[in-house]
Amino acid sequence: MPMLTTAERIHAVELIINYEFHDKALLREALEAAGAALAREGNKRKALIGDAALRLVLYELGYEDEASTRDMTNAQNTRATNENLAQIGFSLGLNVYLHLNPAAQGVVPGRLMATTIEAIIGAVYLDSNRDLMAIRRLILHLRIPPTL
Repeated sequence: MPMLTTAERIHAVELIINYEFHDKALLREALEAAGAALAREGNKRKALIGDAALRLVLYELGYEDEASTRDMTNAQNTRATNENLAQIGFSLGLNVYLHLNPAAQGVVPGRLMATTIEAIIGAVYLDSNRDLMAIRRLILHLRIPPTL
């Protein structure tokens, strides 16, 4: 595959996730692995926000479905796991668009893919002016099963 420009990578990911960013830099940063550029932490800060937003929306959906606290917790422990998020990211082909640390030699570990999914969720949260409905739409689009 030929090298894509940053703008091409951003546009491709926007199409995949069905969300167009107002601030493209947020998505660019979400696609950046730790050590890939000057920002040593890469997408980790956005991943923390994305993880919290994902979990909150999953809890809200469980609450709306009148699920028990046990079912809500079980949903978190299956849907918001690194393994599940990584699987979703790889199935969507997002690994092609990541800006990797040169030491990775083109290999995208599952943990990095999970972090990237969380970072994308965090970037959408920030870009949408902290709109949890935008996160709900993204979760549905990414097929992170919201129902218990």
